[in-house]
Amino acid sequence: MEQKKILFVSHDANRAGSQLLLLQLLRLLKERGVPMHLLLCSGGELEKEFEAVVSITRLYQNINVTTTPLTGKLLKKVPLYKYYQQHSAQKINERIAAELSHQNIGLVFVNSIANSAVYCDFLKFLHHLPLVTFVHELGMAVKLYSHEKQLTFMLKKTGHLIAVSHAVANYYIGKYNYPESQVSTFTLIDHEHIDRKLQSVQRDILEKTYNVPKDAIVIGGCGNAEWRKGNDIFNWIAKRVIHKTSPLPVYFVWVGAGPQHEIYELIESDIRLMGLSDRIILIPPTPRALDYINRFDVLLLSSREDPYPLVVLEAALQEIPVVCFEDAGGAPELIESDAGFVVPYMDISAASEAIIQLALDPSLRETLGRVGRKKVLERHNTDKSVASVEAIIQKYLPLPVSEKQNQ
Repeated sequence: MEQKKILFVSHDANRAGSQLLLLQLLRLLKERGVPMHLLLCSGGELEKEFEAVVSITRLYQNINVTTTPLTGKLLKKVPLYKYYQQHSAQKINERIAAELSHQNIGLVFVNSIANSAVYCDFLKFLHHLPLVTFVHELGMAVKLYSHEKQLTFMLKKTGHLIAVSHAVANYYIGKYNYPESQVSTFTLIDHEHIDRKLQSVQRDILEKTYNVPKDAIVIGGCGNAEWRKGNDIFNWIAKRVIHKTSPLPVYFVWVGAGPQHEIYELIESDIRLMGLSDRIILIPPTPRALDYINRFDVLLLSSREDPYPLVVLEAALQEIPVVCFEDAGGAPELIESDAGFVVPYMDISAASEAIIQLALDPSLRETLGRVGRKKVLERHNTDKSVASVEAIIQKYLPLPVSEKQNQ
């Protein structure tokens, strides 16, 4: 009998936290011989990397229906055009559904609540199958990326909920009355993979690309620029710290802020009007993010809300201390009092003072950084993390026993 597959569902292939985490998970499950297929709801720069790991069915919601020029002009002048679009989209959806039906799916694994609409409305033919949902989002993101009715439906169908942090788990238990007994707290960082990549990073990338001096103390931020990530807060803290530490060469660098983001012009304008364009550097999204992070002396997590960002784990693995806000997500669960500083929510003064203390004390940075790496290795052991996901899957779908599992 053919082994049933797990259908993983990703809302897109953009280079962002939940997508990168899923990519790591798929790579590790593939090593263990787990049969999988991916439904990719939209594209992105990670698409080829996903494709190298798993077979993919692509579902693109905003389908541009192709017509001949004459037919298109005629149809747009009559009410039939809308019907024609709907009919064509329906045909495409039926083809995709048929493709998935032939994949011998035994379990659906939804990565992110951003897929609640796809699960609720498109994957109806798989609603009889068990569902595991991996949630990476808190309240602000829930409002941005899902609709209440669809999310509530998906959570009711979910047999097991995996949350990236206790803060996230408590949100769904409290807000949606999700049964605590069916919740696991888990995140994944493939530290061996990252350690291998770190061996070949360009350690002077900031010096060569942005003319940052070799003796610069670099305070870094990372993530796609948006209000939730607190790019404005990052800049306010930067202004205060740079002013108070002058003439020390303190630079603030944000990796992941480019012209494609809605707030880019606003934050770039603020930096320019502050007169700090040479000291606050905005770097567009890049596959070389790890090279830049490696140059950070401190990671400033300025987010108003961040469930448990991958960059915190990546920074800690590189022995970089972290400054973050209390009650803004899961990062304080790792940082605590010994891997950086957790300051009161949106307390710009306290965050600035913490960064100044770290900027002036290299030995403190080194001590806190070493503790951060130790905690990531202890709490997020890759093999144990993947084994915990496999154990959840095994409740619903028997998996083949791999050589890796037997080791």
